[in-house]
Amino acid sequence: MDVRDYDLESFGTILTDLGAANRFTLAARPTLAFLAQLTDGWPTGTELRVADLGYGDGTMLRLVHGWAQARGLSPRLTGVDMNPRCRALAEARTPPAMGIDWHEGDLFDWQPAARPHAIISSLFAHHLADADIVRLLAWQDITASHGWFVNDLHRHWLAWSGFRALAFAMRWHPCVRHDGALSVRRAFVADDWTRLLAAAGVAGARIRWHPLFRLCVG
Repeated sequence: MDVRDYDLESFGTILTDLGAANRFTLAARPTLAFLAQLTDGWPTGTELRVADLGYGDGTMLRLVHGWAQARGLSPRLTGVDMNPRCRALAEARTPPAMGIDWHEGDLFDWQPAARPHAIISSLFAHHLADADIVRLLAWQDITASHGWFVNDLHRHWLAWSGFRALAFAMRWHPCVRHDGALSVRRAFVADDWTRLLAAAGVAGARIRWHPLFRLCVG
């Protein structure tokens, strides 16, 4: 998926199937729980600035928008992704009234007009080399004003075999069947995050496991 040049229609099908997989595995819950903890006690009407790295078709930010409005917060959301097809799909699938800013380009070149309160990502970190993850962790720590949250996969044989069986049963796109299982093999155990956080010089982060086979740090 990272290297093959799919046309926009095929790419959209892939992201739709990935979205279905994320719903099956309760993927959004840890991120929304993090935001709930971060904003606990914020007065009604307070602006909440969130940046999502590697936003795909924008599903996570649409969920954050609805979640924030339901809690009386005023969401100001930005997605950052290098893939122009992601921007095209996110813009097509997102109601304009949400006012989400879809930024296309290298996240390290992104210059926000105001610091985000929170930086989030989901299934993004395992696409990076260790050196880039270390850079990402350090960058998040100085860029977010209140906190950051990396939502990724737990590398485990049961997650790998379970995803392969689910993807086959659901007849998801062949790219999803292959890349989803590969993503589990590229994912993390807690010791990986401990090592990467130390290399980035980030202290005070928490590493937690969430159902189903999500290993999150923030």
